[in-house]
Amino acid sequence: MEHYVLIDGNSLVNRAFYAGRNMLTTKDGTPTNAVFGFVKLMLKIISDVQPSYFTVAFDVHAPTFRHKLYDEYKGTRKPMPEELKIQIPILKETLKTMGVSMVELAGYEADDIIGTLAKRFPVHTVIYTGDRDSYQLVDDTTDVYFTLHGVSDLLKLTSENFKETVGLEPKQIIDLKSLMGDASDHILGVPGIGEKTAFKMIQDYGSMENVYEHIGDFSSSVQTKLKNGAESAKLSKRLATIDTNVPVEYTLEDAKFSFPFPAKLKEQFSKLEFSSMLDMDIFEKEVHRTKEFSPVRTLSDLSELNALVDHADKIPFYYDGNFHFFFETEVLVPVQHSLFDSGFTPTDALAAIAPVLSGNKSVIFYDYKSQKHLLKAFGFELTCPFEDASMLCYLVDSNGASGTLEESMKVNLIPPTHPATAVSRLFDEYTAKCDEPTMKLYREIELPLSEVLFDMEESGVCVDTSVLDRLAKQYAGEMKALEEEIYELAGERFNLKSPMQLGVVLFDKLGLPAPKKNKKGGYSTNQEVLEKLENYDIVRRIQEYRVKQKLYSTYIEGFRPFIGTDKKIHTTYNQLLTTTGRLSSSNPNLQNIPTRKDQGREIRKMFLPSEGHIFLDADYSQIELRLLAHFSGCKELIEAYNTGKDIHATTASQIFSVPMEEVTPEQRRKAKVVNFGIIYGMSAFSLAQDLGISTKEAASYIEKYFATYSTVKTFLDQSVAFAKETGYVTTLLGRKRYIPELKAANFVQRSFGERAAMNMPLQGTSADVIKIAMLRVAKRLKEEGLRSKLILQVHDELIIDTLLSEKEQVAELLRYEMEHAVSLSVPLVAEVQEGTNWYEAK
Repeated sequence: MEHYVLIDGNSLVNRAFYAGRNMLTTKDGTPTNAVFGFVKLMLKIISDVQPSYFTVAFDVHAPTFRHKLYDEYKGTRKPMPEELKIQIPILKETLKTMGVSMVELAGYEADDIIGTLAKRFPVHTVIYTGDRDSYQLVDDTTDVYFTLHGVSDLLKLTSENFKETVGLEPKQIIDLKSLMGDASDHILGVPGIGEKTAFKMIQDYGSMENVYEHIGDFSSSVQTKLKNGAESAKLSKRLATIDTNVPVEYTLEDAKFSFPFPAKLKEQFSKLEFSSMLDMDIFEKEVHRTKEFSPVRTLSDLSELNALVDHADKIPFYYDGNFHFFFETEVLVPVQHSLFDSGFTPTDALAAIAPVLSGNKSVIFYDYKSQKHLLKAFGFELTCPFEDASMLCYLVDSNGASGTLEESMKVNLIPPTHPATAVSRLFDEYTAKCDEPTMKLYREIELPLSEVLFDMEESGVCVDTSVLDRLAKQYAGEMKALEEEIYELAGERFNLKSPMQLGVVLFDKLGLPAPKKNKKGGYSTNQEVLEKLENYDIVRRIQEYRVKQKLYSTYIEGFRPFIGTDKKIHTTYNQLLTTTGRLSSSNPNLQNIPTRKDQGREIRKMFLPSEGHIFLDADYSQIELRLLAHFSGCKELIEAYNTGKDIHATTASQIFSVPMEEVTPEQRRKAKVVNFGIIYGMSAFSLAQDLGISTKEAASYIEKYFATYSTVKTFLDQSVAFAKETGYVTTLLGRKRYIPELKAANFVQRSFGERAAMNMPLQGTSADVIKIAMLRVAKRLKEEGLRSKLILQVHDELIIDTLLSEKEQVAELLRYEMEHAVSLSVPLVAEVQEGTNWYEAK
């Protein structure tokens, strides 16, 4: 079956903007978060729906027929924020480059165009929108996917589930709005008739007209409201009705959509600095990637290669992933058999290249670790000394870190040229930009770490699929049981995934303390709202259900596709991605498994050591707080750590003015939140939210903290001042993070920049320390001839797949190297545990 996707452009770009407005800007300060979120949604749609046709409809900034009917239509709408307004043309340019059709027509809104096209063509249509008006379009051939939060959480409405989910028929949505109105569009409805009453009326009588025909069935006060609002109800129904006969000249052929996207889209993503999307498999494959570069000379005589590399001190090299190896400035060595001249075979080429990549001369790569994985498929074991141009680009400015070589060339204004030439030029340019601390980081930490990470990725971690299956069955059963408990407590069955239905059950039917209604007239049932209602059994069950659903979909079933034929998961460690220097993990992300509660930690039970091995797990104790003591020189913190005091109890004693021995567990818990909140520049409001106290009380905690640890405040203020003066902050080892947000016009962005300036020296140094520990642990394992392997890193935690007979020796070296990675004014403490699976070891 062919599918046609229709997107309400204005609605979705608004959702994307407000979902991540603090996230993305380009180096020159241009906001791009709305475009990024919109594109992410499109990629999800393409993956889920696989459409043959695709259209994005936009509003035109001009009066519509509704404004002519009612001057005050949408009169309460605030003007579009400037940060969003400038992204609209950027989004349209991006969609054009993608080959996605766009439609707009003066006098009509986007949902009118969408309604018209949905009814015009005999094809299954899926509408993506953040506007509930589109509910009325659902029918046998049209589904509506409504964005609940941001652009990724979707309520999927079809003709089969609409009545069960919403409680009305699609066309009755118009009648509902005719009575209750719509504050977001300034549609009045019948004054005095709210959503609950209107909903019941339409359920009972079917339509607005039928309600008026039976007006005598209602109380005198309701009759009065209906009579006074009769004309308003009729007008509201007209305003709420989507026009499905818009005179737009548009055919189904105009909406034809093809995927993957044109290769030139990479240039647009590069311009927008969407580096995380550049390596996605979403672009057209070019038959000969060499066409992107200047002409190259293909070797026909292998002696030429030897002559070419003999004179070089460093040999620029690039493998393009498409059966071509590039050396020096003009040589292409093809491996694909069809490209060879007679007598020049793949075996000959491999034999000629191997000595270069395993010799004594230094070879310059771009993204060495990825190249090493690719080359291993050809039987190459890289043993040559190496350099990595991409790593230098990242260390000089992590904000501008690039993905592919082609992307980095564009960012650095390198014209199309031979790949190896580009690698050489990038290496030379960024070597010149490196100061001494940066070059030391490159030589002593990042470069050797790429080898350690390669070995960890190759080793992988064993997965017990029987545990995975058991957890899947267990969670499915527990979710089903929770559903039934929730329905029993609610006194009815409803769609748990529908916020509208859940809100009606919790706040209208059960009478729980209700939050203010949102602009759409409904109740929010997000985590923040539910946390305030945890005393109610049904709310606790709902929260538990949501947690289990997340764990089940993301980590239990979500891990299955990544289990290889060797029954292992081989995650990828991203060394050049974060602005702080921390490693991240992907495909899948093993660093993000929830561990604060047993039901999240339980997922670690599926990860096992190799046969005859055991897991040794070491975790730094409060490393960022210890670094805060060191950086700030705070004598109170330093004294506490050097004498082994409980730092959270110590803080509690100070901010609650009680002796240490009288500190309660609850006071210590609150002090712990304060301790870690200070590191991240937490405001009194945020602290109040976390602790469930008033903002005034939270502010007093922070004030007492700084009064106790006065030099901490000085250190944080100096970090912000330094960043504002220089544009960056540094870690203990000299890693720089540039913070352009400090110069942003937007207050929220500037505040983010200040928090980043406070936290980067601590979090970035923590990242440097664990990397040093990884290098030293890996070196000792190798030097001492041990068969145990470092296989996982989760921020401040290292896991070694340890041979049982080596357990004591490995535990000792693991603890020692972690605790002696750097010298501070306070001790580093690493806690080592063991287990027969990851759950037991942590």
